[in-house]
Amino acid sequence: MSKRKIGSAEAITQTDNPHYNGYALAFLCKAKQGNKFPDLDKAMELYSVVLGIVQDHHVQPLKGDRLAEAALTKAGMNEEQALAINHAAYTYLKGSEFDEDLSIGIELLKARAYEKKVVPWTASARDGLQELIRTELAELPSTLKGLEPKDRIAALVKLLPYALPRLGNVELNDPNKSIW
Repeated sequence: MSKRKIGSAEAITQTDNPHYNGYALAFLCKAKQGNKFPDLDKAMELYSVVLGIVQDHHVQPLKGDRLAEAALTKAGMNEEQALAINHAAYTYLKGSEFDEDLSIGIELLKARAYEKKVVPWTASARDGLQELIRTELAELPSTLKGLEPKDRIAALVKLLPYALPRLGNVELNDPNKSIW
């Protein structure tokens, strides 16, 4: 990749490095198809900037990571756009060979290149509630002993339906037997 001032998306895909050009063209096509970027020149320039920052800061990869993130934020990229640029940069760096060791920078970029998986809250909430109930049930005898007798009876009456099901009225369905 050259350090020259890049003026358009096409110029970024036409460097002296055919390996880089292929990845840049793939990102350009994805960006165009996805309609994520109103300005493809800006998207391609930021792609090039992120790649340059990661490569230039191979000795200080954390600094490079912060600078790359700051560049995208300063350019006004939303989360989806930043994700697309980071993913494309990560894909290129992962699939390329360099004289310097970029492995840490690549791993840092990988963390920003994929959407965070959100665990559904229902599973964890259910587990948490079940554990809370188990703990409280284990403490229930001592809790009930600490209550006034009137309050203890009220609590037991409220808990009774969970321990013993209510009995319904039983009717005699056999017309031949009239005695209960």
